[in-house]
Amino acid sequence: MSTTNGIALVISDIDGTLITSNHEVTDQTKRAAARLYERGIKLSLASSRPPRSIRPLADALSLRSPFAAFNGALVATADGEIIARATIAPDTSHRIKAIADELGINVWLYDDDEWYVSERTAFVDREEHTAGFSPNMADYEKLLGEPLPKLTVVGKPELVAVAEERVLDELGDRVSASRSKPRFLDVTSYGIHKGTVVVRLAEMFHISTDSVAVIGDGPNDVEMFRQAAVSISMGQAVDEVRAAASHATASNDDEGWAEGIEKHVLGSLQSAGA
Repeated sequence: MSTTNGIALVISDIDGTLITSNHEVTDQTKRAAARLYERGIKLSLASSRPPRSIRPLADALSLRSPFAAFNGALVATADGEIIARATIAPDTSHRIKAIADELGINVWLYDDDEWYVSERTAFVDREEHTAGFSPNMADYEKLLGEPLPKLTVVGKPELVAVAEERVLDELGDRVSASRSKPRFLDVTSYGIHKGTVVVRLAEMFHISTDSVAVIGDGPNDVEMFRQAAVSISMGQAVDEVRAAASHATASNDDEGWAEGIEKHVLGSLQSAGA
């Protein structure tokens, strides 16, 4: 089947991009995804979310391709198979926890299936609603001693910024770290970030990154923008993110995902709802 602009694969961020502020996949988004499939263009997702909170969205889109969780530390299929994994060593996790403790902020831990916290905070309450499942508070110390795909440093933005600087200064040869939101610093194994997601998924599909389009809204999506042929920023993205993209679309609450896909990937001037 033919594609527009030679695009064979679209990789989409989730929060602030694919879904609305109410965490919904709109009907127009579903229709735009279906049109990608009709044109023979694959769709994948790349998010800092864990696999279990991505799968319901993959189901809503009838996703046929593997997706990247934890900014690429895990690549999984919609039916639960993990097909690629990269982890952080326990001694590195302990050092990140020590840095966070010195700053009076928290570190969340993730394995393939669960989310672990050391205490319940307002940040945990908010994330529980977003993720769609509750954290494990009983096994935190045990998990801290295991290889893990992702840690998230959580707290006030000004303290998270200090943590980011310290983590990269001390451990920059062991981890990658980027902020999906001002209050979240996502830490993965060295060299694992959304930019490597583009390269890894392109390799899995046996295509060039010149055939990939990406769409996102956050600072951690800029790495994706640098690797792909076509990059689309959401309308509510900050100036730094918008400047890094080759195209812009409307906000996630104004059908920006469907509009961006229709205009910049499918090459259609019609309304996403047509």
